[in-house]
Amino acid sequence: MNGDKEIIAYMQESIDMGIEALETLAKNLESTDNKIKSNVLKALECYKGFQKKCSVFAKDGEPIKKGNLLSVIMAKMGTKAEFMKDNSDAKIADTLIQGYNMGVIDITKKIKKYKGDVSKEVLKLANEYKEMQEKGIRDVKGFL
Repeated sequence: MNGDKEIIAYMQESIDMGIEALETLAKNLESTDNKIKSNVLKALECYKGFQKKCSVFAKDGEPIKKGNLLSVIMAKMGTKAEFMKDNSDAKIADTLIQGYNMGVIDITKKIKKYKGDVSKEVLKLANEYKEMQEKGIRDVKGFL
């Protein structure tokens, strides 16, 4: 099914960017006393879990599509720049929520676009990914 490949490819790229941004943020938070630190580490583990789940759908263990290197670099640089401007828990939560919201919107569009041309397994994974991002929003809202 063409929808399977497209949704998994999108998820892999999105997950790669999320992992890079969260790893950068976690590294920047190492020497701080920010309360949001545990939420960032928890989110990072969730993204890594979805990375493994997506790899099951790849052929011979290779990713269907590797994340756009420029997008990954930009995510990393953007995270560093935002952190340097304001490293308060509220600002970090705001930035995380913006990222989660973009992810929810994009995966919702993909699910609707490929409705009927996607396997039940991939559809289930895509909906789980969407739910993970929605939960991420709920988890950090209290820091705003």
